Amino acid sequence: MHTPQGFEMVDGVAYATSWREIIFTPSMPYRLSHVLLSSGLTVAFLVGGLLAYRMLRGDHRPAVISGLRCAVCMAAVLGPLQALVGDLHGVNTRDFQPAKLAAMEGLWHTKEGAPLVLFALPDQQERTNRMEIGIPKLGSLIITRDLNGKVLGLEEFGDKIPPVGPVFWSFRIMVGVGLLMILIAWFGAWRIWRRQEYPGWYLRVLLGMTFSGWVATVAGWYVTEIGRQPWLVQGVLLTKDAVADLQPTQVGLTLSAYLTTYVLLLTAFVATLFYLSRKESEKSTVEATQL
Repeated sequence: MHTPQGFEMVDGVAYATSWREIIFTPSMPYRLSHVLLSSGLTVAFLVGGLLAYRMLRGDHRPAVISGLRCAVCMAAVLGPLQALVGDLHGVNTRDFQPAKLAAMEGLWHTKEGAPLVLFALPDQQERTNRMEIGIPKLGSLIITRDLNGKVLGLEEFGDKIPPVGPVFWSFRIMVGVGLLMILIAWFGAWRIWRRQEYPGWYLRVLLGMTFSGWVATVAGWYVTEIGRQPWLVQGVLLTKDAVADLQPTQVGLTLSAYLTTYVLLLTAFVATLFYLSRKESEKSTVEATQL
């Protein structure tokens, strides 16, 4: 849907010409590795957060300590790899979805030596950024590997641009949470290398980061899917041309049912995880008392 290949259009219908090209599109290696690494980081912080919770409740059994160290080391390795793959994925986006990249960067006008915008309030109606804070030329360096490299702005794509605000902020949430995960994991790995125990404040930070992987993943998903708009299939099919003829109330009811179901499932999932963790902590306390 993002870099479609291996098909031909006949009378408005897409026909497959090469399944190999359909599967192995130009963005497939980057997207697949990006998702797999994010899944690994999500698991590392989920396990690390739950084990930190058990340690805060007084469970210091060897399995808990070694499990926490394993989770921290896993995150410390996967975090930088994810940053590297994400950078390569960004270069791929520059080549195949430049409008999405421009929205991610909040870049309205084509520039040589484009800044890296750290903060801004994108105004889509006026096509400008308000309260912009950026680092000169760093955007071009990251995107083109050249301080004076040319980066296409949203002005190049007419009205076929995504909603800039959601893409711009989702991208920064994803990157910000990712960088925080790396810093926290590296600090934990440094403590392991120094053979030092984790202080209480660090365990509480890990507990707070239990579901950080989901936050970063969902934010990245928003960047990917909202950033493709107005295309359903990039350069081939517009979203408005694929919308079914359904009443708004019917769509609203279906969406509400899905959201309610997922809220209930998420609540049950989180409650079960911490319930089991508390039970294990209580079990360790009983065993220690008996000894």
